[in-house]
Amino acid sequence: MNTLPEQPWGLTRTAPFVSSPAPPYRVELDSVRQTGVYRDATTGRLIEAGKHGTSKQTSKTQRTGGSGDGRDPQPSDQTTVTDYDND
Repeated sequence: MNTLPEQPWGLTRTAPFVSSPAPPYRVELDSVRQTGVYRDATTGRLIEAGKHGTSKQTSKTQRTGGSGDGRDPQPSDQTTVTDYDND
């Protein structure tokens, strides 16, 4: 009988962790506005992060089919078309 515990299967699949280089900036909290600000990692100067942009979702309903002679109307198909507009 083997008294040594076996290594769990997941540990047999792991590889050594390789860290990536540090980013050239750091993120701090602006205590007045309670938002994140980006600073250059070496000089500490404020970096403009640019506009991230937001979008507004609009949707329209499109009906297709539904034409018939009036006595035996055909079933209509209803399709929703979604569009995203930048603010």
